[in-house]
Amino acid sequence: MLDSAAPKPPAPNLADLVEDALQQAKTLVQAEFSLARGELKNELKQVLGSALLLGAGAMCLQAAIVTLGVLLVLALGVSVASGLVVLGLAVIAGVLLLLGVRSAQRAKLPRTTARLRADAKQVLESVK
Repeated sequence: MLDSAAPKPPAPNLADLVEDALQQAKTLVQAEFSLARGELKNELKQVLGSALLLGAGAMCLQAAIVTLGVLLVLALGVSVASGLVVLGLAVIAGVLLLLGVRSAQRAKLPRTTARLRADAKQVLESVK
């Protein structure tokens, strides 16, 4: 009997499988870097805008606090009251610095981190 069906293509060898896996990994890494780069650009734009606004606000606040301090010292006289004004302004500055540091401590690139975790989990599952 003659078999009229087309012959089956040969099964891929180990070298072809490894080459294909490496090519897919390379493509995945390139895509992740591209996405991370875009996310980083967006975050940098947001940070720059926030920094400019915070800087302008800090300059205005500094001028207002210095003016308030001078007015209080003039109104209360040069004595212990002037020391209390300086101490109060130092406390306010410390609180503002603490708030600024806490606001800066947030997760960096959250979407990229989540995608990389999901990709790593998927790769580990496919390897098993």
